Amino acid sequence: MGEACLHPTRQRMLDVFGVERLHDFRGPAWTRIELIPDATAPDRLPQPFTPSARLLRELDTARAVVAAMFGRSERVTLELGWSSHEKPPFKRLSHLGFDLPRQPAWRLRPDPDDAPDWWWNLAYVETPATGDALAPFLLAAVGGFQKRGLINLSVGIVDFETGLALEFYDAKGMTPMAVTPERLAPTYWRFRDWVRDVEVERCDALLAPWRDAAPRLTVV
Repeated sequence: MGEACLHPTRQRMLDVFGVERLHDFRGPAWTRIELIPDATAPDRLPQPFTPSARLLRELDTARAVVAAMFGRSERVTLELGWSSHEKPPFKRLSHLGFDLPRQPAWRLRPDPDDAPDWWWNLAYVETPATGDALAPFLLAAVGGFQKRGLINLSVGIVDFETGLALEFYDAKGMTPMAVTPERLAPTYWRFRDWVRDVEVERCDALLAPWRDAAPRLTVV
């Protein structure tokens, strides 16, 4: 398919972030935040530990980061993905009252070394950047990684106007990213204690010039 025929949102992803999907972003301005910060600390999890308690704590973290990044956004674009070996997840989300596309906007074969029948399906949803509007997608992103996931769905949140995006990358956490380090800095310094240890040294050096930048207005 020629570039002129690209889905408009797919084209905008290429124009703003330089990639077809968030998972492939290769700019320097990104970090990784754990859904349960320092999860081994005894005061972080209840005793005895239960999966439902973990899910609640993961949702608390996700809501805090999403509110900080998109608190000034009016609308955001959701990048929703699932593999060709999974059933489309929209039926379960529709039970929560959301009218979502039944077919993918486009299909991608992420790696030429993958099996010939393995494809990644992507669809886009534009929605108000409010807690109520985003709630089912946060539940899908976080709860979907539990054993026998609630909803098998990969979720990314994008604000093209601010150049900010957030991808839920696996059961451990999220990847905040931005088109420039300056735009990522307020999120990083606010949640630095939650950032995965192996990313701290790199991000400290990259984002040091904006350590005292004023935090973004947030909605909790």
